[in-house]
Amino acid sequence: SGEQFPVIGSSGLTRPPGWMRAAVEPPAAPGLGASESRCWHPRWKKVLYERQPFPDNFVDGSFLEELRKNIYVRQYQFWTVVRESTVVAQQLSSVCVFVILWWYMDQDRLSPHRLFTYGLITSLFGYLMFDAIDSGEGRNHSGRTRWADLKSTVVFVAFTYGFSPVLKTLTESISTDTIYAMSVFMLLGHLIFFDYGATAAIVSSTLSLNMAIFASVCLASRLPSSLHAFATLSLAIEVFALWPMFQKKLKVLL
Repeated sequence: SGEQFPVIGSSGLTRPPGWMRAAVEPPAAPGLGASESRCWHPRWKKVLYERQPFPDNFVDGSFLEELRKNIYVRQYQFWTVVRESTVVAQQLSSVCVFVILWWYMDQDRLSPHRLFTYGLITSLFGYLMFDAIDSGEGRNHSGRTRWADLKSTVVFVAFTYGFSPVLKTLTESISTDTIYAMSVFMLLGHLIFFDYGATAAIVSSTLSLNMAIFASVCLASRLPSSLHAFATLSLAIEVFALWPMFQKKLKVLL
């Protein structure tokens, strides 16, 4: 019938017929003759789904041609980084000042009367400075008056002083070591979640303030009297709530 079959040669290897060799051999390159097509090599393509006559781990010089490095790199100026890092240093210093003043009261080196008086004078001076820098813009926007601010201050002082005995005895059933450990973790959390001016999901001013107040309540419960606890809570509000607001206003001004 004219059909060709594989022929077994003298070496014992099977030699495929012509139609099988034609199916196996690659086609001639377009535009080239038969002799030239034997020297033609197919070009490697960076395509995963296409079968190519190359090993699986083969790459050529064009593999990294489209590689781009440091496309979204942001260049920083040295003094700009130094200025922005001062925000972290200031907040860390605020925590250290709070802990040191608490330790002075615990060691009876600082009276709560003196601490509260100095804190009240400093808060009044900061309030006047904040109002002078703001030039009344925030007050006009919110509609609050100085009389409303004074009433809020009196209410806060009265409630804090009234609840100081309760806060003093709130954690009596908890050991001192546990109180200190909780205070350390809460202050660390305050530093982690504090708003340093960065747009990140971890930033939470409310959570940061609550953790700092919780730490101050824990530390105040280990002081000798209710007056010490009242002075500690007042100091915590000044350091962790009022000072960051004044700090942001100064940053906008500068």
